[in-house]
Amino acid sequence: MPPGRVEADLALEDAARANSGIRFMVIAVAAVPLLFALSGLAIRYAAFASVSVDPSFAAYARALCRWDCSWYVNLSEQGYERFPIPNHSNVGRWGFFPLYPMLVAAIRSVLPFPTIVIATMASVACSYASCLVAWPLLEKHMRAYVLYCAFLLSGPFSFYFATFLTEPLFVLLTSCLFLALKRSNYLAAGLSCALLSATRLVGVLAVFAIVIRMFEEHRQKGGPAVAFPRWLLSRPDLIIAILISPAGLFGYILFLHVTVGDGFAFAHVQRAFGRVAGNPLLFVWDGLSYHPKAGWLPTAPQWSAMAAIAGLALSGVLAVRRQYGAALFCALAIILPLTTNLASMVRYVVGLAPLTMLTTSLLSASRPTFVAAMIALPVACFFMTVAWLGGYLALV
Repeated sequence: MPPGRVEADLALEDAARANSGIRFMVIAVAAVPLLFALSGLAIRYAAFASVSVDPSFAAYARALCRWDCSWYVNLSEQGYERFPIPNHSNVGRWGFFPLYPMLVAAIRSVLPFPTIVIATMASVACSYASCLVAWPLLEKHMRAYVLYCAFLLSGPFSFYFATFLTEPLFVLLTSCLFLALKRSNYLAAGLSCALLSATRLVGVLAVFAIVIRMFEEHRQKGGPAVAFPRWLLSRPDLIIAILISPAGLFGYILFLHVTVGDGFAFAHVQRAFGRVAGNPLLFVWDGLSYHPKAGWLPTAPQWSAMAAIAGLALSGVLAVRRQYGAALFCALAIILPLTTNLASMVRYVVGLAPLTMLTTSLLSASRPTFVAAMIALPVACFFMTVAWLGGYLALV
């Protein structure tokens, strides 16, 4: 056989092997979160079955729907009030942002299922999609990816991502935003930020991450720091990305102004939920000092205070790793709600995708910590779900 023909055949074989490897990797990336989505459902359902006499999936979905979840169900079904309704609610739903309830309502108009069932399926779907988006953000490191999927879909806090709370959509949009920044697609990042700002108030803070990434690109191209404003003004696409970033929040403010007469009702209503501005350090200290009256398990305020400290520490690690945009966004997203009280702090910290990705990357750096985490996650998922169903994690 001529040498040229041999070389061509070898090249074809190499190409075939490469294509086969790519197909296998694509299948693995899609299959890993699906596996953990199914195992997480099985573990949480087992936890539910251990404390319930009704085995139906609808009962399971209703049981997981605790605290803020019921507000989102009512918001999706009834919309916003124009004023507090006597004998029904002395507080409006204005503190809960509209994007996810609108999405669930749109799906409910097509599918003939109860709101909470649709929201549960939508939350799991968002969490699954978040894992797929995380693959390139984790630098295609399979061990870190597996651990991240396990944490999100079958970990100790996976019930946050399997019921009607904003965390599933928030994590998905945050991941999309940082993936867009990684690829310097600023318009996509601005759109993601706009959707984030319609999902939760702190979502608008991601605009700082966008501007920081723009500044980093400017410096990488050799531009001096003082010339950054002029360079920015010479790029209409960057200006548009910044301007559309708070569009979701501004749209909600306009809606509240027209319907309620108070564009900032989402902030003013917080007092009715016991959220009053104060010193974040005092809130953390008070939380740590709230010792259990019996037993050794930490109280809900202690969980929340420890979560805030851990979240800020991880934000510092991001800054040390020169991920300044993600570090600033996460720190601000923790500090802003911390200026009122510790309520829901664990959920807020767990819902910050850059922090969970950093944690799983650190734990997957060595095989022993990776194996230990993979063993601990499903066990913790069962017992934390029981605690959530039993009300132990109230307001965490």
